[in-house]
Amino acid sequence: MFNVSQLNEIQILMFGLILLRMSAFVISAAIFSSPTIPVSLKVLFSVVLTLVVFKTVATNEALVRLHELENSLLILAARELAIGIALGFITRMFFFALSMAGELVSVSLGLGQAQIFNPMVGSMGNAMEQFYVIIGTLIYLSLNGHHMMIHGIVQSFSISEVASIHFNYESFVEMTMKAQGFFVMGIRIAAPVLISMIMVQVGVALLSRAVPQINVMSTSASITTLIGFTIIFISLPLLVMQMTGLMDLTQLEFFKFIKAI
Repeated sequence: MFNVSQLNEIQILMFGLILLRMSAFVISAAIFSSPTIPVSLKVLFSVVLTLVVFKTVATNEALVRLHELENSLLILAARELAIGIALGFITRMFFFALSMAGELVSVSLGLGQAQIFNPMVGSMGNAMEQFYVIIGTLIYLSLNGHHMMIHGIVQSFSISEVASIHFNYESFVEMTMKAQGFFVMGIRIAAPVLISMIMVQVGVALLSRAVPQINVMSTSASITTLIGFTIIFISLPLLVMQMTGLMDLTQLEFFKFIKAI
């Protein structure tokens, strides 16, 4: 451990740049960015991570490089913020895909109007979306996803060094293009329910043509909900497997982006 009061000017600037990347990552990453976590705790966590990696990152070579680029401090600060936010955004793609799957399932079951607050995404969502996000969070933590995030942000300092103007803009464009893979996974997660609901709606339509006396609006709603929930609980093992695959995809893209920047 080191004494913060004994740091010189360049070391304080280095500490600030490291803290910027850490803070940007914490406020944008999955789990850590949840509105249910107090801001003071997020700040404390960012400072603790900065203190842990400072000795390793603030080498003599890095301090000399920062001294030479002292006039470009704003550019360096913007670079650290962009890297931290981008890495945090990639970790949240896992939960974006789950939210999309929950939204599709909820609409297909006719439960889209039941809105509740989703603390993981920080916005209003429906009950099925919350259900998928909760299961995804448990899987994420059981597979040590939070350890992966901390390991990744620490490793980013050795690959994309602080006090460097080098910035690969193409990696951000590629990350945007790779986002479609997460949404495809979201559709796959919701696919069993979606396909079942299409078959149910076709069956109800044929039944209404065969027996016009049946009140289709009231009958189809109960049948759709019953069959939908049955399919969800039957396909839970498949859901866990798909979420595990989505977790692996998130980890792959996370470390691939670290190497690209």
